[in-house]
Amino acid sequence: MQPTVSNRNEYLLQKDYLKILLEYYYPFHFFAIFRAHELYNVEPYIKFLQSPILDIGCGDGFIAYLLFGKQIEFGIDSSIDAVDRAMRKNAYKQTFLGDAHNIPLESNSLGGIFSNCALEHIPQTDMLLSEIVRVLKPGAYFIATALSPFYYDLNPVFRWFDRKGLRWLRKRIIDAENILHNHVSIYIKENYADMFNSIGMSLEIHKYYCTEDIAYFCTQWDTLSKYIIPCPSLLTHGGVLTKYLILRYGRRPRGRQLDLWHKKFFTLCYQRNESNNRGVGQILIARKK
Repeated sequence: MQPTVSNRNEYLLQKDYLKILLEYYYPFHFFAIFRAHELYNVEPYIKFLQSPILDIGCGDGFIAYLLFGKQIEFGIDSSIDAVDRAMRKNAYKQTFLGDAHNIPLESNSLGGIFSNCALEHIPQTDMLLSEIVRVLKPGAYFIATALSPFYYDLNPVFRWFDRKGLRWLRKRIIDAENILHNHVSIYIKENYADMFNSIGMSLEIHKYYCTEDIAYFCTQWDTLSKYIIPCPSLLTHGGVLTKYLILRYGRRPRGRQLDLWHKKFFTLCYQRNESNNRGVGQILIARKK
């Protein structure tokens, strides 16, 4: 159940994603806010996943451990560095280096699959979902967060260029963004519903998160920083504005600054709105029939 205003502080004492992630991603407060908001919105659905659970695109395992509050069974990632870090952290009982199109587990063996912001980076989504349905037990759930096509409309940088005479530049910037972040598979709700239905799954819940107010704050730091002087030439993944954060706040977390950010962005981060009809990200909850 979503916490009310009266019990929200008590609820967050159990797991304050913002506080934890502000320190983890310091000094990149904009990324901590986005990720904490994302986890807060997907958290109510994690109860649908039963052991054993696989995390697709697991990275170093920190996000899954934070969300589930325990070590889950399996993680898989195509990055050698990510898998190495996950293994050193003992994030999963078993971590696989490999392609999620070929999951090294038996058919009908998993009670749930989770994936956090990985689907947009994996090509051939139909083949990936076919592999997911293969390893899931009948009735088991797949829960994922994924980038939404609305990202390009809600991003204030991309939106500013959406005007006569500049749309060609907007397209070049978006293309550069997709190449930089390896965005190869971005679909609307209806596309996902059709793909799930075609392989014997049903998309039972779909919701958007990171609406315009959060998107405005978070993406202006990340996007604008990469496309400056001259636009749309690519500078670096952590561009001018993110380097400014390092110079201003240092690389090591400062308690007073963390407290100030936590207080300032608490309300912005911890919001759920079931009626959102668009957002930077989308939550997909699908069940194997």
